[in-house]
Amino acid sequence: MANIDDSTGASKSLNLTISEIMEFLGDNAKRPGGTGADLRAFLHEKIADFGKHWYKRGTRRGHMETYKTWKETGRVSRKFRFKTEREFFDGQMRRVRVTSKIKH
Repeated sequence: MANIDDSTGASKSLNLTISEIMEFLGDNAKRPGGTGADLRAFLHEKIADFGKHWYKRGTRRGHMETYKTWKETGRVSRKFRFKTEREFFDGQMRRVRVTSKIKH
C-alpha cells in the first residue's frame, strides 16, 4: 500500500503535467481540488484537449497542402468544413468541427 509521501509526490507530478498542458493550450479551467480529487481523470481530459488541438491544426495543414494542388490544377474548394467524432485519449470521445479558409 502506498504511503502518504508517495501519493503526495504523485499528486504533485500530475498537477505539474496538468499545468504544463493547460498553459500550452491557454486553458484556465478550474481543476478538481480537495482530498480524493480525481486528478488522473482530469489529466486524461486535458490530454484529449491537447490531441484535439493538434488534430485541428493538422486538418488545416492538410487543407493548405490541398490548396497548393488546387492552384496547380483548379480542382479543390478554398473553404473546407469537416465535422467528426474522434477518440483523442482512451475513453475521451470528442466532437470536432474544423473549418479552414484559405486566403489569397
